[in-house]
Amino acid sequence: MNHAFWQACHGGQRRVAEFLLSKGADINGIPDYTAQMPLDTAASLDTRRDTMITWLKRKGAKSSGL
Repeated sequence: MNHAFWQACHGGQRRVAEFLLSKGADINGIPDYTAQMPLDTAASLDTRRDTMITWLKRKGAKSSGL
């Protein structure tokens, strides 16, 4: 579930991310194939995901600082 949440954030899929979070996904979970937290991947260049980033921050997401 945490990997799916991370991918939803990476893809800017807020509705999917909201659903997965409501089902218990870890808002700060990091898949084993990256060092980026969901907030970091949502903020990646070229993603145009301002609403996703704002939502994640409001929910308490943290950045890895990378």
